[in-house]
Amino acid sequence: MGTTYNVSYVATLFSHPVKDVSRVVHDALSDVDQRMSTYKPDSELMQFNRAPVGEPFKLSSDIVQLVQEAQEISDISDGAYDITVGPLVNLWGFGPTQWAAVKESQDDDSDSHQLANAPEFVKWIEDQYPGHIPDETAIQEALAKVGYQSLTVDTEGSTLTREKELFVDLSSIAKGYGVDRAAAALRAQGIEDFIVEVGGEVLVQGVKPNGKLWRLAVIGPEMGKNGVSALVEPLDKALATSGDYLNFFEVDGKRYSHTINPVTGWPEAKRVAEVAVIADTSARADALATMFMVLGDEKGLELANRLGIAARFAYYTDEGFETVTSEAFKPYLVKQP
Repeated sequence: MGTTYNVSYVATLFSHPVKDVSRVVHDALSDVDQRMSTYKPDSELMQFNRAPVGEPFKLSSDIVQLVQEAQEISDISDGAYDITVGPLVNLWGFGPTQWAAVKESQDDDSDSHQLANAPEFVKWIEDQYPGHIPDETAIQEALAKVGYQSLTVDTEGSTLTREKELFVDLSSIAKGYGVDRAAAALRAQGIEDFIVEVGGEVLVQGVKPNGKLWRLAVIGPEMGKNGVSALVEPLDKALATSGDYLNFFEVDGKRYSHTINPVTGWPEAKRVAEVAVIADTSARADALATMFMVLGDEKGLELANRLGIAARFAYYTDEGFETVTSEAFKPYLVKQP
């Protein structure tokens, strides 16, 4: 998945050895990555992306179910969330096409495997991020290849059909799904108290060894101050965050987020800096956090309160950052002394 993961669980070394638990978690995450990655040309998802337009393509049932959930989130957001946004993400320099170019550069030069010291990689960063804005023609051409409405889902037949040239990218929901799969693997081993974290997305169940609830910190955009924006106790649920304060570029003093609006074709320039979402599954929390980044704090808060979604928004102001919280999120907040 191109990220790190951490697992903590409550058990004895004899009943659930670390080596055995590590293996089942690794296998669960690897399975999701192998089948759903857009960075692996032979993944199940990429095979579908190359399939003929208009022909149903059979996939694993969980991929189809995941796409179905993504489509439902697209519906409630009027298209602010869209797993077919890939052509726009690539156009703006945040997608797998650019990283494929980096890998090709590495393959051509055996001395450039250490990315931090690779001049090719530094040059690529400079070329892609701090000044390249696509022209309107390129944006419109990419937009023509975006649209979740042109993706047909058949859960009974376990097929997906592209009704036009589309590129489906599950990166905004698959990492969360990996957390869910890792948690399921732990439950299958009889482990009932645990915390799973993959690339910042977290799911907790049960309690810590001292019998207290798992407590999570929302770091937030003001990392340099006290390091913690809020403390929450998710109560057997998942926490996902999405933000632009670590992944953006600026041109002429204007900030461009890595979160692309599938409706306009442009990166989001709203004042929201980060969204934290608590949901029953990590996959849903992951997708909702991305959706809210596009909607912004005002529309997002209205939708969260209307649908009972637990969401917390941090947004930019002239004085720094402010936060606003949906009613459903408030019960999870830990009151600090």
